[in-house]
Amino acid sequence: MRRRLFALLLLLAAVPLTAATVFAGPAEAAVTTRPIRVMPLGDSITWGAGSATTSSYRAALYSRLVTQAGYGIDFVGSQQSGALPDTDNEGHSGWRIDEIAAQVDGWLATYQPDVVLLHIGTNDMNQNYQVGTAPQRLAALVDKILADRPAAQVLVAKIVPALDASIQARINTFNAAVPGVLAGKARTRVVDLSGLASSDLNDTLHPNDTGYARMAVRWYQALEPVLGDGRDWPLFGTAFEPSGPAPTWADSAGAAVGVGGYCCALTAAESSPRAEVAHSGTSALLYSGSDNSATQSYSYQRIYAADVPLAASSVLSYWIYPQQATGTFVGVDLQFTDGSALRDSGAVDQYGVRAHPQFQGEGGRLVVGQWNLVRVNLGGLAGRTVARIDVGFDRPTGTGPFRGYVDDIAIADEGGAYPGVNLALGAPVTGSAPCVAAESPAKVTDGVVTGNSKFCSGTANASLQIDLGATRTVRRFVVRHAAAGGEQAGYNTRAFTIATSTDGTTWSTAATATANADGVTTHAIAARGARYVRLSVTTPNQLDGATRIYELEVHGA
Repeated sequence: MRRRLFALLLLLAAVPLTAATVFAGPAEAAVTTRPIRVMPLGDSITWGAGSATTSSYRAALYSRLVTQAGYGIDFVGSQQSGALPDTDNEGHSGWRIDEIAAQVDGWLATYQPDVVLLHIGTNDMNQNYQVGTAPQRLAALVDKILADRPAAQVLVAKIVPALDASIQARINTFNAAVPGVLAGKARTRVVDLSGLASSDLNDTLHPNDTGYARMAVRWYQALEPVLGDGRDWPLFGTAFEPSGPAPTWADSAGAAVGVGGYCCALTAAESSPRAEVAHSGTSALLYSGSDNSATQSYSYQRIYAADVPLAASSVLSYWIYPQQATGTFVGVDLQFTDGSALRDSGAVDQYGVRAHPQFQGEGGRLVVGQWNLVRVNLGGLAGRTVARIDVGFDRPTGTGPFRGYVDDIAIADEGGAYPGVNLALGAPVTGSAPCVAAESPAKVTDGVVTGNSKFCSGTANASLQIDLGATRTVRRFVVRHAAAGGEQAGYNTRAFTIATSTDGTTWSTAATATANADGVTTHAIAARGARYVRLSVTTPNQLDGATRIYELEVHGA
């Protein structure tokens, strides 16, 4: 994955700052010292026409950048629309390229964006206004933005489609010219938003909320190399908690042969969340059924509809708890928009076992009666888009019942070398007195970020200490602050240190951050031995002086 410390560079070079980013060592990833200013720029599509809440793509994009990638983000512009924490934008209904160009100097001078998301040209095509010169006018607009903001990145869209055939023909010609418009221009990149379907449109020109959500995914993917600073880039994740996203389907087979119900008058395979056994939190996805054929048995249960474009560093991970040997013939499967599937791709897990339920069972790596991690490198499938996430059972020989659980399914673009599993998950933790009993230190190791599952303390210089149970090799810390749990960014922890110890007496500082603005901070270190990990807060936040930590992850082996 191409990664640049762009966020840090623009903070140091573009504008004066009152605080500086502090590193504990050369291996530690950057944290941003102020929110990154992003200007959504364009016409009514940027403003949000066609959206039930006029939120455009901005609500979903803001959520992904802030709560998933963990950045401090400040949308900027003279317009306000939508139902999201930050409604600022520069979307102007009915405006063409020339009209945006006539005003953009003032907007850029006022709001000084670090990143510009430009979706413009729809009204030129709709009005059939000087279509032949539209690419040249777009090029001049981009040049003006680059000249006004010498450190900014400009992401330029191939615009969304239209339902009118004549308008669409003009859009096709315009979009084909966009890569050439940006050729040779530093600090620019094309974002292809032209792939929306007719079902993604609310009217002739404007997306509906489904279409805007798809736009957000593509802006988010394009921002990864722009903002990437070594942190992971989550694309999809579920822990099957009641407060999280519910599965699209429950107990629903996309395809099944030779599989019946597990027992007790059940007639088909099951696949739905249960609060029985969990890897993190309190819930996991139960799978169960009965292999009734000795020659061919499979059931691929539909779980989530998805829209996840894959990149060269994309990785699928999940945890599985089979309850009997037959239950090891189970795996997470991905269905792609081109009609292909992960199970037939040849992709393998961390042991070299094919990511196919049959081969997972035959591979002998899944241990009955315990949680097993499965990681699949999806880099060879870069360019494909995940349309659906399944959990499949597939066993060509033998018969018998099967049952188990799947939890913590994630697809992410991973930054840097794999640091290992979260050793802190479920580990005992002590800390400062909580704000209320329900916000105890134990919340930082429960694996849950949703549903206000956090540690909160009003104690000055609050601290947390995790006992890993034995000296382990640790390589990275991930701290999920207030914004990762959906709270406003002003509550993010501003300054803190992380230290390690093998005996609980002698401590060594591993990471330090000052003036942090991010909701998720990633701190990679040279591998070291540690049994105890301590987080000490020096400046809690900018609003009320309380410390809020949703999760403290310690990655290693």
